Amino acid sequence: MLALPDLARVHDRYLSLSRLACEHFAGSLGGKLLLRSAFDADGIAAVVAASIAGTASLCVDADAERLRQGLRQGLCDFVVGHLDEALRILKNELRRSLPVSVGLTAGSEHATAAMIERGLQPDLLSGLTEAQVRIFLERGAISLPPTDEPYPDTSLIEWTVAIDPAQSMPRIARIVSASLDSARSDTPARRLWLDRSPRYLGRAFGHRQCVRATNAELAAILPLVQSEIPSTAITRDGEKP
Repeated sequence: MLALPDLARVHDRYLSLSRLACEHFAGSLGGKLLLRSAFDADGIAAVVAASIAGTASLCVDADAERLRQGLRQGLCDFVVGHLDEALRILKNELRRSLPVSVGLTAGSEHATAAMIERGLQPDLLSGLTEAQVRIFLERGAISLPPTDEPYPDTSLIEWTVAIDPAQSMPRIARIVSASLDSARSDTPARRLWLDRSPRYLGRAFGHRQCVRATNAELAAILPLVQSEIPSTAITRDGEKP
């Protein structure tokens, strides 16, 4: 059974990647590669967040069925059985600075050893052991933090719509995006999340969306959404709608 992360986990992992992009990669992860070990709940959050952030990812997992379930649910783009196949897919998309997620059915130790032998150098690392990442880190890779640290002055709101979600969800996203404070440094990333994430969240998350917002932003968002789309159910920081 595929273990899914909370939607909030995907969102906060995405915000962490966006911060790393600003701190280390001139604001963009296009043309960069995330290497992840294990397609567990944290691995799914990392892979999906990476696609939303605009980077390519390679997730190594010996459990072929777990990767295939992720493919069926739209949580990754390709599942392959050999490193050569994975590298062919990644090479094309990295050259064009486009996001793509590839699952590789293999043991993590064996796969990372083969990558090191071939000179493959990921830019970002997640879920690998200290021994596995040492050489990659020495060559300039950056490890994602094991946990995310959301901005302390924000709360997470999550919403679903019971009636006509195909029309209503984009409308809500536009309302929320327009209500975010343009003066905040994290607002471009939050707006990008609202724009891009529906393409990558897959069937597993259904018609659900979330974003972090300040109290002032929430004061603008909540009445507008509830007035324009009354069927919206809104949860704030885990509270019941």
